[in-house]
This record gives sequence, structure tokens and C-alpha cells, in this order.
Amino acid sequence: MERHDVVIVGAGPAGLSAAGHAQDSGLSCVLLERTDHLADTVCRYQKRKHVMAEPGPVPLRSPLGFAAGSREAVLASWERFAAERELPVRFGEELVGLERQGAPAGSAPGSTAGSGFAVLTASGGRYEAARVVLAIGTQGNPRKLGVPGEDLPHVTARLVDPDAHRDQHVVVVGAGDSALEVALALCDYNRVTLVVRKPELVRAKESLEREALSRRASGELQIQFSTEVDRVEPGRIFLSSPEGVIEAPADVVIAKIGTFPPRRLLEGLGVGFTGPAREAGPVLGRGYESSVPGLHLIGAVSGRDLIKLGVNQGYEVVEHLCGRDVDPADEELLRARLPWWDGRVRDRIARVRDELPLLEGASEDQLREMFLTVEPRSFRPGEVIVRQNDYTDSVYLISRGAVDIAMRPEGKTEERHLARLEPGRFFGEMSLISGRRRNATAAAAGPGETRLLEVPRKAMLKLLATAPAVEETVDRVFLTRAFQGYLFPGVPEHLLREAVERAGLVRLDRDRVVFEEGDEGDAFYLIRSGQVKVAKRSGDREIVLSYLVAGSFFGETALIAAAARTATVTTIFPTELIRLSRADFELFLGRHPDLRELVEGKLEERRVATLVAEATPGAGNVLSELIREEVVMGTDALIIDNHKCIRCGNCVDACEGVHSDGQARLSLTGITLYNLLAPNSCWQCEDPLCMLDCPPDAIVRDPSGEVWIKSSCIGCGNCEANCPYGNIFMVHPKQQGPWSWVSSLFGLGGGEDQGSTVAVKCDLCRDLGNDPACVRSCPTGAAIRLGPDEYRRALEELVVRQGEI
Repeated sequence: MERHDVVIVGAGPAGLSAAGHAQDSGLSCVLLERTDHLADTVCRYQKRKHVMAEPGPVPLRSPLGFAAGSREAVLASWERFAAERELPVRFGEELVGLERQGAPAGSAPGSTAGSGFAVLTASGGRYEAARVVLAIGTQGNPRKLGVPGEDLPHVTARLVDPDAHRDQHVVVVGAGDSALEVALALCDYNRVTLVVRKPELVRAKESLEREALSRRASGELQIQFSTEVDRVEPGRIFLSSPEGVIEAPADVVIAKIGTFPPRRLLEGLGVGFTGPAREAGPVLGRGYESSVPGLHLIGAVSGRDLIKLGVNQGYEVVEHLCGRDVDPADEELLRARLPWWDGRVRDRIARVRDELPLLEGASEDQLREMFLTVEPRSFRPGEVIVRQNDYTDSVYLISRGAVDIAMRPEGKTEERHLARLEPGRFFGEMSLISGRRRNATAAAAGPGETRLLEVPRKAMLKLLATAPAVEETVDRVFLTRAFQGYLFPGVPEHLLREAVERAGLVRLDRDRVVFEEGDEGDAFYLIRSGQVKVAKRSGDREIVLSYLVAGSFFGETALIAAAARTATVTTIFPTELIRLSRADFELFLGRHPDLRELVEGKLEERRVATLVAEATPGAGNVLSELIREEVVMGTDALIIDNHKCIRCGNCVDACEGVHSDGQARLSLTGITLYNLLAPNSCWQCEDPLCMLDCPPDAIVRDPSGEVWIKSSCIGCGNCEANCPYGNIFMVHPKQQGPWSWVSSLFGLGGGEDQGSTVAVKCDLCRDLGNDPACVRSCPTGAAIRLGPDEYRRALEELVVRQGEI
């Protein structure tokens, strides 16, 4: 038996930091480690892995040094630290129990009543101390794939040595830092596929995301988004993807899908958790003290798995044990992000959670991480925060004042007021979930200054991925406001909650039928994300009536009567639908009969629109072609009417003339449909794939929709490779100047390509402040720009009424 001031369990970076600072502070301590080496989690990293020191803005405070570097260099520095200081490390001592010293007679086994602790280890060791610090990791509790075949010998949760793998088919499952690091370490000499459950990377560090996407663009790494493992067989893996089940070779499957805290062990010690979910973290107070007085949790077991944060926690917990009041290392940074509340950041976060119910389901540590990226914003009464159809994607949390939400219906000139949001509410979830432009305008309503916290999209998505209660709240509000915006304008949200709670989520791959013409109408649908087409049969032909995007409803006729479906609805891309049955909706209307008239009015609008569409079936044929060619992905597509085009070339010449580099962003090649040409000129896609993996982030989107390339372009070609439509060109900038034509005339290089390769694309002449030059220069009006809401009207004019169909 040994007696100390503090027993520290776990010799990883958090435990080493705590032991070093305890030694400096004059505390007697012992450091228990279950393995025979320091920092087992880092030891498990693959050889030569680059260990990052994140988050960058947070300072490091500890006698234990830590800087970004290779796995080997980091481990060597920690081993030197332990050796030079002669830290009292006891290897091979695994924690198995904790007893409270001086427990009352008759206390149950494992009771923690009393003062002081006895730490029991598997070897029979007993270490007594007034305080215990648990700095154990979570690597011993990996998440499972939960599919047949996950126990096969070629399925593992760890990469030991990248050099041991050559010319193999490797499948890496996961989307966090570890998954990306493993995929990147292996892709130089293997055929690597990264399987990502979400449609994008939201949990990894930005630098890793950029490199992974860059490798994908160059063909060195394959990434399967919106995909999950279906099953594993010897040498094979089956993936459930938007295109269906894919079979692929797999010599090795590496599952990097995270770990769970050792909940059973912690609960056996008396530690309480924030909730019953497996993702729930332990309840921690000041100084990282658990619900067991005197028992402190730091490092990964506390929920903060970044090394720098764990090292800082090791320093801070000892300061607390010594009775010294110390703030976390990110304190000053977070105070600047939360300026409207008083006190320490911990107190400010508690007040923010009280004022903003959305955040109640997130832990303090999750919120500290998110708030590092938040921007506090203030607006005067009447000032617009976001505009309808803007391409911004932040989420706004209302702290003070109020926000008016208004929407201008399609084809209307006047806005319709939808709701006034009071403090404690939030908005922006529609664009966050659907990935589309803003569907309404938000303006500050006062009184006085309106204060908001602006949360960037990536930070919000990461919070949703790690805090299920927050995700559930956002989804519920999304559906409520979608009902409010389409079927029930002006109806208070609280009246719609009953219907929302009865709705369910349906996920479909691309080209899947939701329902067919003639089916019984038993439900209606809201598109959460993705797109669908609505079509009818006319003999052996398909007539496309319309296509619908995220936020749209369809199948409304099923709400009132058991009528047969009048059209077939098919997904164009992988789509998530929210389904509400007719029976549930009738139950809702039965309790609110005054709302039935609103629904019937919407049904009449849709019925009239359908009759108009059926009266011009030719337009449906062309719309079907545009859907097949994916032109409908564009928000501002250039269309040329070949009946009017005289082949003068003015559009290309004008495009060259308005750009200082002399390069045209337009080529008169592309997709031809009947008398229409959709030329190679950027369509300003709703979801621009070109922006996914630009290493210097040179491709950006204005709130008004223009996607453009900044001067920081390095010419890597990723955007050109990622554009599915051939609308980005890699060029050498042309020499420009008043006498360049003279140099060209005498063969002196004027006007020739100069400098390094860069990417160019149409940016809608964003700096000119008027119509794009190609449209303005067309002498016959053959060139026009169309948005999604203009396709049908324009097609009727350009194709059907000209007799092409």
C-alpha cells in the first residue's frame, strides 16, 4: 500500500501533464498505467503519423512540452520528460476499483461515501490518496460496425505500419481525423476507399479535409459519401450507397468510427452521466470534478479528445487541487466570443444554455469547441440579417431583441410575414439541412439592438453529429417551419408541433420511385434534402410536370381524400423525405378544423398548376431532358436559342473583353436539346462540387449566388476535375496591354500565354453590376440566363410555341 496526495490513473499526455505539475507544486503523487509504456493511445497511431497540436489559437500551459510533429518525435519527447523528472510511473497497474476511505459501517461494496480514496488495481495494488485523477483514454472501447462479417480477421480498428501494406485494396470507414489520416497514409501505394456516412466531411480538421479532397480529385483516393457498410466477406465488402449496394474488393477493412467512454467502469465508480445515450458524457463540475467528490476526469475520458486540451486539463486540475483558482486556457478567446454575458466562460455558457433551449442537449465541452468559431453580431431595427435566395448557410441564435421572418412566394412581388422570433429562438436551419439558398428574409425587429450568435455551418454540423438532442431539436423546427411556410402561413408553431411529431423520415437513393401514378394516396411528403421529378404517362411517353427541390411538398391530394396518385414521383439524386400519413393529418385537422381551408387553398393552387403543365406536354419532354442532363442543378444557366443565333461569336468575344486576363469563360460547345444549346459556361450550381476541395479556398460563393475564383488560385486543377459539366477551364493568363497586339503582329509573344496555369470560370460578370456580357452582346436575343423557377416558362416560349415539339 502507498499513500499520496493524489493518484493519477493513465500515463497519456493528460496524465503526464498532471503528474509533472503535481511534482512542481509539491504534491506527492503516483502515476498508474495499465500498459508497459507511456501514452498508449499515441503509441497505437500508425508509424510516422503526423500529430497535430490543435486547436491552434488555444495556448499550451503545462510543464509537459507538446508541439506538432511525428508520432515518434512526440513520444520521444514525453519519454524524456518522464525520465528527466523521474516521474513515479507504475506500469502494469490497471484500475479495477475505487473505495472511499472511512466509509460508514454497512456501506454497500464500491461505496464512495467518506473522505479519501483507495485505488485498487488488477495486480492487487492498493494506492491511497485524498484525490484521484482519471486520465484514462477510450481506445479500449472502439465502436463496432454492427454488420455481418465485422469479426473477420481482415477487419481491424487500427493501422500499425503503413509500409506493411502495398498494392492492396484498403477500405477505411469513418469521417474523423483518424480515418482521414489512415486513408492518406495508405493511398500512395494502395487502392484506398474512404467510406463516409454523411454527404460531406464535417468532423475532421480543415487541413485534413482539404488534403483528402485534393487526393480524391487527383484520383489517388476514392471517397464514397452518403454510404455505409452493408456487410463484409473474405476479400470483399458490400457498401450501401446512393446508387444501391456496391460490391468492392477489400484486402483490409479499417474501421475508424470512434470510441466510447468506459461507461460501465465509470458508473461502477459512481460517476454520473449527462444522459442515457451511449454518446452522453460524464457530469463534470469545476476543476473537472465528477459527481463523485474528489474524483476528477481529464483527457479523452472527460469528452475532450484533442491532445493539447488534455495537456492543459492536466495543468488545470492540479491548480484546482492546490486551491488555486485558474481558468481554462481558452478562457480569453471564449470571452470575446460571448461578450454579452458576465462572469467566467463556464458561467457564461451556463447562462447561454438557459437562454437558448437549442443548446440544452449539448455538453459544456461541446459548446466550448463550437463557441471558438462563433461570431457575435448586432443589428439595428429593420436591418436585414439574411435575404431570401441568398447563398449563406450560418445558423443564428437570438440572444436579445426579435427577428421577423418574411417570404416572397414564387411569382409574387409582395412579401408575406411568417413569424416573429423572440429571444431564445434560432433560424437558418432550412439552408443548413437542405444545402440550398435561403427560403426567407430575416430582419431585426427590435426593440433596440438585436443580438445574435452566428454559428458557421461546419461548426453547427459537427455539433449536430455529436449531440443527438440538438440534432433532434433542429430537425423538429425544420419541419415545423416548412409546414408553416408552405401549408399554414401565419399559424403559430406550437399549433403545428402535434403534426410534426407524427411525421417520419424516409431516405431514398437516386432514381427511386416514391409513388406511382394510380397508387392510392396515403401520405404526403416534404423534401428534407435532394430533388425529385414529378411526371405523368402519356401513352408510352413520360411527361415531366416539374422537379421539386429541398423544402418543397408533394402528394398533398392525399391529405383530404383517398384519391389515386395523379403522377409518378422519382428521386433525381439521393433524397431525404419527411412523410406524414393521411390518417395522422386528418387527426390533426380534426382538432384544428379552422386550418382545413388553408390546406384546400394550397391544393387548388397546385391543381391549377398541374392543369397548365398538362396543357403543354412538350415542355415536360424538354424539362425531362434537362433533368437527365442535370442542367436543373444550375441556379443561373446560360441557354442559347439556335433559331435566333446567327453564329456571330459576339458572346465569346464579349466574355474575353471584360476579363483582364483576356480568357473567355464561355465555349459554344455543350448540351443540345431540340433548338436549345446549354453551352459550356458555369451554371452556378446549387451545390457547387468545384468548391469541395480547393486547397487555398480560392473558390467562393457570394450571397447572391455567383461562384467565382479568387486570385489566390494555385492552378491545382481540382475544381476542373470536380466539375461534372466541363465548365471550368485551366489556362495560362494572356499578356495584356495597349500594345500587346503590336507584339503579336511581329511575333514577339504579345497576347501569348504567360505565367503559370490557373482556373477560370464564368462568374456572371459579378464586378460589372449588370447583365452578363454574353447576354448584353447578343444582337438577336438568342442568349438568355435562366434560374430554376424560369425553366418551364422559358421552355414553353423557346421550344413548344416555336413548334419544335
